[in-house]
Amino acid sequence: MSILTNIKHWFGNWKLKRSDLEKKRIRKVYNLQSAKRITVLFDATEELDINLVKAFVSELSKGKDEVNALGYVNEKGKSLQHMSILHFDFFSQEELNWYGKPQGVVIDNFIKEDYDILIDLSLMEFYPLTYLAVASPSKFKVGRHREDVKVFDLMIDNKKNPGLESLITEITHYLNRIDPS
Repeated sequence: MSILTNIKHWFGNWKLKRSDLEKKRIRKVYNLQSAKRITVLFDATEELDINLVKAFVSELSKGKDEVNALGYVNEKGKSLQHMSILHFDFFSQEELNWYGKPQGVVIDNFIKEDYDILIDLSLMEFYPLTYLAVASPSKFKVGRHREDVKVFDLMIDNKKNPGLESLITEITHYLNRIDPS
C-alpha cells in the first residue's frame, strides 16, 4: 500500500470512529433459519473469491425473502466478471471519494436496506468495506475478528485457517448453532 493510501485509510477510520452510524442500529440476534433478509460484503478483486461467494449466496438463498451480495473491486475499474447481476452488485476504486468512502447509487441503496444479517467476508482491512459494515443498519453483523473495529456482533477467529472458504464454513457453522431466542 502506498503512503497516500495509508493516510487516506487512517483518515477514513478516524472519521468512522467518530461517527454515530453504529449507535443508530437496532440489534437483534438471528441465525440462518430465523433470518429472512441477508447481505454479504466481500472482496471481489479475484475471480475465485467471486465464485466462492456466489456458491455461498446460492446456498443462503434457499427459503429466504432476499439475499444480496456487494463486492468491492480493489482496482480502478471493473471487468466483465464484475457486472451487476441478480443478487450481486460491485463497486470499485472509481466509486470512492478522496479518503476512500464509497459513494454512488449502489452504495446509497445498500446503506438504506435493513437486513437481518450482514456477513462481512473480507479477509483484509479495506476501508470501503469497513465503512459499509459500520454504516449498514443490519440488525446482526458477522465477520472475522478484527482489532480495528468493534462493529460485529459475532466475530470469527480465522487466524489458524485464514482463507475465504474456511471463513465461510466457520460463519455458516456458527450461524446455524446460534439460538436467537
